[in-house]
Amino acid sequence: MKTIIYGNGAIAKLLFSYARRSIDIAGFTVDDICISNNADTYLGLPLVPFSEVEKRFDPISHNMIIAIGFIEMNALRKRKYLEAKRKGYRFASFIHESVLMHDDVAIGDNCIILDYVSIHPGCRIGRSTFVSSNVNIGHDCLVGEANWINSGVAIAGGCTIGEGCFFGINSSAGHDLRIGAGNFIAANTFINKHTEEDQVYLSEPGQLFKLKSQSFLRFSKVLG
Repeated sequence: MKTIIYGNGAIAKLLFSYARRSIDIAGFTVDDICISNNADTYLGLPLVPFSEVEKRFDPISHNMIIAIGFIEMNALRKRKYLEAKRKGYRFASFIHESVLMHDDVAIGDNCIILDYVSIHPGCRIGRSTFVSSNVNIGHDCLVGEANWINSGVAIAGGCTIGEGCFFGINSSAGHDLRIGAGNFIAANTFINKHTEEDQVYLSEPGQLFKLKSQSFLRFSKVLG
């Protein structure tokens, strides 16, 4: 079965680059208003307005992946999934070949999971979830639908993640936690307690030190 990618931005381009060798991608679609200058191709393939995509790409012989970012705390990705489903489309997932798939791991449809992600036994990943490179998800985690998990995230075993959360680069969650739906967890932030819905967690950014780097190495006696 051929696959249509919904999107014509950075995430669609990223998915195409990863998936074109393993998935038969027939073209792209996006909301009519997002097609500029009457463009009819994207990355060398047909770009079709979403309002008429089922006329060009029959849902019987094509499935779809929604490849857009965490706009509206992932709500747009969830909404386009439901709209495409009403048009009759089924959904593919892309799971990079480097991901070891244990027998008792379940991954929903319309997921994108990039290279060198470790998903431990007993995990459940909800539909429409994006997992970037080099992520670790510990044993028996339940990840709700439409989450966005950036590179370097580490989630310890036994966690339950509500739907529509955002995990920034190198953020992490301790063991056996409940993360409320719609949480924004910024880069380098460690969560060590249960959270409620729609909360925001931020960590202090790196602080500029007064010494230049060479002077700092001599001062701190750090050896190269």
